[in-house]
Amino acid sequence: MKFSHRSTLVQVGAALVLGGAAVGVAVYWSSPDHPDPCKPATQEAANLTGSNLCKALRKADLPTVLGIPKAKTEFGGAMAQPGANGAEPSVHVLYTAGPYEVIVATHRPGSVKETEKVAGHSATLVTGTAGGRQLYNLVVSYDAAGSGFYSVDVLKTDGTTMTQDDSARLERAVAEKVLPTLPEWK
Repeated sequence: MKFSHRSTLVQVGAALVLGGAAVGVAVYWSSPDHPDPCKPATQEAANLTGSNLCKALRKADLPTVLGIPKAKTEFGGAMAQPGANGAEPSVHVLYTAGPYEVIVATHRPGSVKETEKVAGHSATLVTGTAGGRQLYNLVVSYDAAGSGFYSVDVLKTDGTTMTQDDSARLERAVAEKVLPTLPEWK
């Protein structure tokens, strides 16, 4: 799967984020009574992937990465979207850090048309619109074989639009800190 600058996947993902679905729909392992939101409920692949993403985001010190060192972070939820044609589900994990929502998601299979490198992997900044808002999404390949990619979104919690430069800078910072700590990273 190659991405154009008007990717349908980005638009769908942005609509989910803007609609609050990342928090409210299909949270598959966390609960208010559970002290560790990153502990998977089962050993299924989607639960384990979500757990790994959750742990990586929790350990990343997102306030420092985002340039707001005194901000509070909070786990916002996790969800899995069914994959098309039997592909693995896409797993999305959301954390809030001060005025930002940070979402890291997995997508398999797929590859990225390289326009830059992030932590040594092919990457590109994809643009799209949702609800009349311009959104930016950094996608980064797992590896050169096209086995999958990550998407990294940083959005304002109040719904205001961020500039392309701000989105790209923050998404790169998150990607460089979080992605190399994931087990799938090669």
